[in-house]
Amino acid sequence: MAFTQGHICARRHQRGISSVLFMLLSGLSLGAMVFGAIYYVRGLQSQSVTVHAQTQAQLKAWSGVEALRQHLYQLGATEAAKLSVNQVVTFSALSGISATVVDVLAADSVNCGGGTRVGFNITGSSGGANSLLAATFCAKGNGGTPGATGKVPAVNIKGNLQLGGDLKVQGDAQTKVVVDGTVNGSGSLTGISNLYATGDITLGGSVGFDLLFSEGNINLSGSALYSSVQSMKNVSLSGGVSVASLTANGTVTMSSNSVTALNSIGNVTTGSATIGTLKTKGSVVGSNLTVSGDAQVAGNYTESSNGSVGSGNYGGSLSTQTWNTKVNMTRVANLAVNITPLTASTVTTPAFDAYPYKSLANYVFERVGSNTKVTVNNVNSIPNATYFLVGTGGTQDYLCTTSSYNAASCVAKICSGYSDYNSCFSYSAGKWTVAGTTMAPGVLWFDGDVEAGSGTYYNSWIATGNINTGGTNSTYAVNYAGYAKTCTNSTFPALAPTNFCKASDTSKLQPVAAGNIAFGAGGLLASVYKGGKINLTASNDVYGSVLAGDDLTTSGSTVVHGYVSAANLATTNTGSSLGASTSIDLRNLPSGFDPSNTAATSSAPMSATLLWSRYR
Repeated sequence: MAFTQGHICARRHQRGISSVLFMLLSGLSLGAMVFGAIYYVRGLQSQSVTVHAQTQAQLKAWSGVEALRQHLYQLGATEAAKLSVNQVVTFSALSGISATVVDVLAADSVNCGGGTRVGFNITGSSGGANSLLAATFCAKGNGGTPGATGKVPAVNIKGNLQLGGDLKVQGDAQTKVVVDGTVNGSGSLTGISNLYATGDITLGGSVGFDLLFSEGNINLSGSALYSSVQSMKNVSLSGGVSVASLTANGTVTMSSNSVTALNSIGNVTTGSATIGTLKTKGSVVGSNLTVSGDAQVAGNYTESSNGSVGSGNYGGSLSTQTWNTKVNMTRVANLAVNITPLTASTVTTPAFDAYPYKSLANYVFERVGSNTKVTVNNVNSIPNATYFLVGTGGTQDYLCTTSSYNAASCVAKICSGYSDYNSCFSYSAGKWTVAGTTMAPGVLWFDGDVEAGSGTYYNSWIATGNINTGGTNSTYAVNYAGYAKTCTNSTFPALAPTNFCKASDTSKLQPVAAGNIAFGAGGLLASVYKGGKINLTASNDVYGSVLAGDDLTTSGSTVVHGYVSAANLATTNTGSSLGASTSIDLRNLPSGFDPSNTAATSSAPMSATLLWSRYR
């Protein structure tokens, strides 16, 4: 078949269109590939930003975990138990973190060893990403802020208390005395602004209190002035006692006394007494009773002698001598006298257990056979280990790796006796006796009874048994002693307790809760509480808190610069006694010493640990 020239031209034009179409399709394919690559790169960038934001959110959530742990450490078990479910936690110094309390269980013996278990939901946020973390903590011990004062009782006694001799308490708002038991006292008692007892209070002699409160009866005699007397039962006054304000849920009996304002739900019986204003829901029987102001008596009013009433009302009957016209009262039928009954306050029960402090002590003294062994922890220049306490001749009180003195095996001398030939330590029948000039500073822990004898000590004494002092003893609890006496001690400069003395700070002591204790006695072993009696005899200067697991006795000349407590935990408790010349001085306490943070209301030192966590 023959083709003409026209046919050839048409085929050539068709070949050009195919090329154009091919090039167009190729360009579209390349464009799709380019745009696809751009989209892929942008997706990777977005994914990278998202992963980075999520990582930052998780880091913030874990920062919240640590912040909460540190906060619970400061609170301790008691305060942590006051947190409530759904309570919102704010982080003022950390951004992008929030938390909510989801679970609080106090005294959790299963997971927290008797401490407080607290659960939180913690959210970390960053760049639009959120990370939700559930964390559960265990808080133990009794928290406190260094230098905190508050109205913590200066004296906190479980059991009965005998007051006598010359007792003086100084320290403004910190002079509160709490007794979970009865109080009996006489002699010179001054400076106690607030005495609270769950049992009866019986006081005589020369005493002075701003507020006296008893959940039982109050019996006052002698010649003293009280600002406020409050009894949930009955009040009896005799001698020259004067009261500014007296309130009783029960009856009031008084003779030759003066009360500025008297409020009694029960009856009032008086001799030759003077009352400013009188209110009672009961009746009044007076003999030469003078009410200079107003009297409101819901019941009967009887005056058997030459008494008087400035003005007032009674709801029952009025009985006076026919010649006595000085009782100016009006009968009001069904007279209502409003008096709010007194109610009890919550009493914090003290406690002390020496055993949890064993692992925190710098020197642990134990008797093994005929040898004295000392376990050392956190003391500069002495490796943590257990050593023999040995000495011979002029080389006394050395810690050695051998059971007899050998210069090559000895690491340090830890006490200065009366001479180089006198040891500070002796042991007999379960009792340690320590006496000399001074000792290496730090926390001391003894298995058994202890007599802290003559000398000046920058130590906190803790014993599983009883503690008594002897001779002339001056003891400074480690936190009270401060940096110079603890960290740069002139007698033992190389034996600084490193848990108190940080290498990073060469001017300030790092306070530790145990370092607030001057004397702490008693311990719970195999469910039986033993020891716990503290007897401060002879001449004592105590700079720190005194914590008796059982009862406390003071005699001789004793000054305590700190809180005192007795917990009545032993079965042989006979009651505590503060007598002779005893002063409790809470003025001018040094920085770093916090007498409220001595585990007086908890058997364990403070701690806060993370139990478990998971992402949600």
